[in-house]
Amino acid sequence: MSTDGVEKARLVLTFFAKTRPSNTSSTAVPPDQDALRSQSIACGPAFSQLLTTQVGPAPLTLCDHRTLSPGVFQSTYIITPPFPDASKLRHHASITAFEALHAVEIVFDLYSIASTHSSLRPLRLAVFDMDSTLIDEEVIDELARSIGITSAVSAITARAMNGELEFEQSLRERLSLLKGVKANVWEEVKKTVSIAGGAEELITYLHQRGVITVVVSGGFAPMALWLKEQLGLDHAFANHVRKTFRSTTELILIHTRYPQLVVSPSTGAFPFPHLSGDLSPEHPIITPEYKRQVLESMAQEHSIPLAETLVVGDGSNDLLMLGAAGLGIAWRAKERVQREAPQRLNGTTLSDLIHILGGRLEDSNK
Repeated sequence: MSTDGVEKARLVLTFFAKTRPSNTSSTAVPPDQDALRSQSIACGPAFSQLLTTQVGPAPLTLCDHRTLSPGVFQSTYIITPPFPDASKLRHHASITAFEALHAVEIVFDLYSIASTHSSLRPLRLAVFDMDSTLIDEEVIDELARSIGITSAVSAITARAMNGELEFEQSLRERLSLLKGVKANVWEEVKKTVSIAGGAEELITYLHQRGVITVVVSGGFAPMALWLKEQLGLDHAFANHVRKTFRSTTELILIHTRYPQLVVSPSTGAFPFPHLSGDLSPEHPIITPEYKRQVLESMAQEHSIPLAETLVVGDGSNDLLMLGAAGLGIAWRAKERVQREAPQRLNGTTLSDLIHILGGRLEDSNK
């Protein structure tokens, strides 16, 4: 965060217990006991001293502490320059040791008080990855399942998302294995994927705050457009499909600067329109750099400072846009992404992000 002309900022720490009681569980910990536990951990002298040590010379004042739900609590500090780097705080060995000792995950967020007059984090643009983020599955793996080669494709996907393979190389390698998948496979895939738990509540909350919502995916436009409609997202960016049916070519365009998946006509080997296993050379692939470019161009188009943006993703191809956002959160991410992302969270529901943003879960039900 830039410190130019900023006299004060909020440093907000949201603690998530790694084991949280279910609202329906008969063994759930009563909220009052949870509140006592949160106070003893987050407001205890040991953590205050630890945080002060890591923040450095900047004056730090605890101004609010509250329990948000069983197992989730939040501490807000007022801080003056020089401001720390919130992502470096998260990665410090002493913080990591504290999290392990108390079985919690801490999300650090730092933003200017000058940009907001409310207790809510200033936010105007939210960009999400699709696969394993807004939906539970990897679409390309579901395509592979349709022709019985799930294991081969999934193994490449896992390595690519962990940053062990260059993204374009891995995408082309996986697509080459999908030659022969029926061109109308998308309707079947839509039946097999699941919208991630809490996604609808989170998007509802963001729209209530007037936040622009975007999905940007290294996957394919038919699924991204479907998800856009399902969740009511404002924009969708993804790889495109160029369909060829016998002698008629139909080019489906959404944003012409993005790539297309080539679909071949009926042949002797495949007597039906099918995926060719190739990408069209006419447009670039949505690489990590392109994902970051979507964030930056959308922010510029709507005159939104990057400090007022949120990015959520799980793969190594999301790291650049996670790092460029005002708040970048790796959600249930791959090992490398857990290590390198500005912030990370391994919850069971995306509605947890509502807590981080200063809202309440009931806000998403209005």
